[in-house]
Amino acid sequence: MTAKPANQETQRNENIEAARTRLADTGRNDPCFCGSGKKYKKCHLADDEAVTLAPPQAPDPDEMLAAGWRFFEQRRPAAAEKEFRAALALKPEWPDALVAIGLARLRSGDQDAARQEFSEVLRVSEKLAGELRQSGAKDAFSRKEAQAYLRASHALGCLAFDQERYQDALVDLERVYGVDQGAVGTEARLIAGAALLKLKRPADAVQVLEMASKSEAGAGRALLSLGLAQFAAGDRPAAQAAILRAVETNSHFGVALLGRVPVHAANLAAATPGSREEAVGYAQTFGDAWDKEAKSFFKEVLAGRSADPSPASGAAGAPAE
Repeated sequence: MTAKPANQETQRNENIEAARTRLADTGRNDPCFCGSGKKYKKCHLADDEAVTLAPPQAPDPDEMLAAGWRFFEQRRPAAAEKEFRAALALKPEWPDALVAIGLARLRSGDQDAARQEFSEVLRVSEKLAGELRQSGAKDAFSRKEAQAYLRASHALGCLAFDQERYQDALVDLERVYGVDQGAVGTEARLIAGAALLKLKRPADAVQVLEMASKSEAGAGRALLSLGLAQFAAGDRPAAQAAILRAVETNSHFGVALLGRVPVHAANLAAATPGSREEAVGYAQTFGDAWDKEAKSFFKEVLAGRSADPSPASGAAGAPAE
């Protein structure tokens, strides 16, 4: 009974090992092992070198995507987009590449092109979106496969808000906070709350912002916006309580919201809860929602807090002990 022939992979490995051995043991000017009478360099040297070379690797879309993000972080959106599009060519309709292209276009200042890419993400993510809804997801952003969809929805909501298309913004932002109650969902609720206030729907804004105020991420900013919504809805006691809780979480809200802010834009990357940057960022993003009457009420609340002799209160704008 004859032995079965080695499979192709085993044979290939054996050929590589034999070629390596010949390359190590045979000089270029030595007679070739095949017995042709020619020098090794004139006969099988090139073949043996070719056999031992590693086969070329296929392009990796994940590596291209990572390279694109490195360019993006270096504020080189054109170079980033080139890598993102190369990844998309290898992996068509890939949401991660599509949303990356959209963000690169947005950084380049082309909002229309960015919106088209984000809308494409939503189109290819329809099935995923339905599954998230059906499962009652509350932590969708923790799922890698859902991040592109949530980023695209959030970006579309922000674009619509900036263009004063507030009803469109609400639709896009609800896609985010409807399935995520973490940091990303909270940010979406904050912007949705501001949109509802712009639409003169303070009661609806209260509902949206109450959930955000219970989140660990951005609770202080959510409480401040909640207080504004409650004031606009006519519930001054509730508004006062929310504002006081907000100021307790961040003592800088007072000076930031009342206009005593630095001329430079806030570094939102450093906007940790309780920081000056968080307060400045809030004032720059949502300050225009506070009209003269609302700011007057805000001053009254701070003044009352300052005058309150109870141990829980401190000077206006100062953190509680």
